[in-house]
Amino acid sequence: MLQVPVHEAKNRLTVLRREAATGKEFLLADAKRKDGSSVSLISTDLLDELCETRKFTYEWIDQPGGKSENYSLYNVETGVYGVGPTRLEAVEDFIDNILDYAQVYFADLPYYLSPSGGRRGHYWYLRRVLRCAGDREKLFCVLDLEKVLVN
Repeated sequence: MLQVPVHEAKNRLTVLRREAATGKEFLLADAKRKDGSSVSLISTDLLDELCETRKFTYEWIDQPGGKSENYSLYNVETGVYGVGPTRLEAVEDFIDNILDYAQVYFADLPYYLSPSGGRRGHYWYLRRVLRCAGDREKLFCVLDLEKVLVN
C-alpha cells in the first residue's frame, strides 16, 4: 500500500481520489500526530462490498397469546428490537429503531468504537443502514426483512 504524507495528500487529493476509486488504497501518514492511528483513502464501493458480507439475522422473541400482546422482533447482530401488534408493524418499528440507533452510534463513534464497550462490531451493520439514506424500501431489502414476514 502506498503511504502518502497528509500535507502531500492535500495537494494531490483529486488524483488520489481518482486512483482510490479504481481500487488503490492510500495510507495517509501524519508525522505531526503521535497517536499512531492509520487512516486510509479507499473506494467506497469496496467498503460497501465488505459490509455486504455481514448478514442480519432475527428471532421472534414474543408473539401474541402468551405473556405478550405483541410481536417482538430481535436483531441478533445489533441487539435492536421492533415491537408491534402485527409482524409487519414490528418490522416497521424495528426499522425506526435501527435508524435511530445508527444515527446515535455514528454521532458518537469514539464511544461506540471503544474496544471495551462491546458494540464495536455493530459498525459494519449500521454503516449499511446509513448508506440507505433513510429509504425505507431499500432498508427493507438491505436488512433482509422479507424473510421474517414469510414465516
